[in-house]
Amino acid sequence: MVRGRLTLKPFADVTEMVRATFPRPNRTVRVPVSGAVGRVTAGPIYSPLTVPATDIAARDGFATVSGETAGAGNEGPVPLRNPCRVNTGNAIPPGYDAVVMIEDVVEEDGTWSVAKVVLPGDHIHPAGTEIREGEVILPAGHQIRPCDIGALLSYGITGVDVRAVKVGLLPTGSELVPAGERPGPGEVIESNTAVAAAWLGEAGAVCTRYGIVRDDPELLRQAIEKGVGENDLLLVSAGSSAGTRDFTAGVIGDLGEVLVHGIAMKPGKPAIIGRIDKKPVIGIPGYPIAAMTAVRELALPLLAEWGFYAPPHERLRARLSGTVLADPGFDEFILLSVSRAGDRYIATPLPPGAGTQMMAVHSNAYLHVHAGTGNICEGTEVEVLLTGPRALIPEFVGRWESVPERPVQGAGTAFPLKNGS
Repeated sequence: MVRGRLTLKPFADVTEMVRATFPRPNRTVRVPVSGAVGRVTAGPIYSPLTVPATDIAARDGFATVSGETAGAGNEGPVPLRNPCRVNTGNAIPPGYDAVVMIEDVVEEDGTWSVAKVVLPGDHIHPAGTEIREGEVILPAGHQIRPCDIGALLSYGITGVDVRAVKVGLLPTGSELVPAGERPGPGEVIESNTAVAAAWLGEAGAVCTRYGIVRDDPELLRQAIEKGVGENDLLLVSAGSSAGTRDFTAGVIGDLGEVLVHGIAMKPGKPAIIGRIDKKPVIGIPGYPIAAMTAVRELALPLLAEWGFYAPPHERLRARLSGTVLADPGFDEFILLSVSRAGDRYIATPLPPGAGTQMMAVHSNAYLHVHAGTGNICEGTEVEVLLTGPRALIPEFVGRWESVPERPVQGAGTAFPLKNGS
């Protein structure tokens, strides 16, 4: 069967539709505090303890009754009647209301005297100074940081309920072989779902990679039914184009509905957004760069809407060392090789194409060219998103002066990116 051309939906409309269509799954899991960094709290976390539980000393010295120090200093040292030696963190005995620091006392013939007046509460941490039983440690929807781990453990928490999401990754194609096998003529090693699992796992998703499904509509139907039943989001790799063996859209339509088939984005144009049992099913292209783009621009933003955040891409400004050719009818995602020239950066556009994975290996940034923009001239300063640490950007090989400076017409000195790109 030969399929017609895809009807393309604007990228911005599709991303907004995805956010509005699929509410966050109501799934939580309890994890040990020690392994909770990066996870998002499912609800508020309350302290079961009051910390400190009682008044404690804030300095090394002597617990005393503050009134006993009246007149100290002006009239010389005043003897302490019944001082109690304490170290920082020790509980203050009943009846005492201040601590005299050890450096402010002198000892003579077994008697301790103070030459400085102290007031009630001096050098004491009152009970509950840090937190009281029942107070909130962390609110709902909080992404747990390393510093939060110490607070949770200190306040008696050993396990926390965090948001959870399960993502299924289904590779399809009779030409695919598993990693570890040597491909024969016309065969390729399946890797798209491994890349997707790594990216989505960074956002906190629990990913399940299923076995390769051959180009058979019934086998694909069974696999999609299983994947939807076991997960909150299903990604189907390949089978989304308009070829004679591309069955993904048809099977999704039979089991549910196809909301979008074809997006005005490059690479990633044949991507599918479907819904089965109220759950999202995203069909990503088989070409590696297109698949990566679809995961990054469609699946990761949906997880972020659900409260699961991948590490953000750092933005910086760089001058283009070559002209970017872009179709104004598409949102295009251009891979770049960014290098450093002194305190400035140069971005070299890499050859376009959705296939070769070495383009991703050679890149360390990308540029989102929004629909309606068109070509961007060499020398234009643009804002790019890094895909690795800024510290690993290599030195520019060549002459900085050889890259002409061309601000975008009517847009100042930088070509801006929109939020959420």
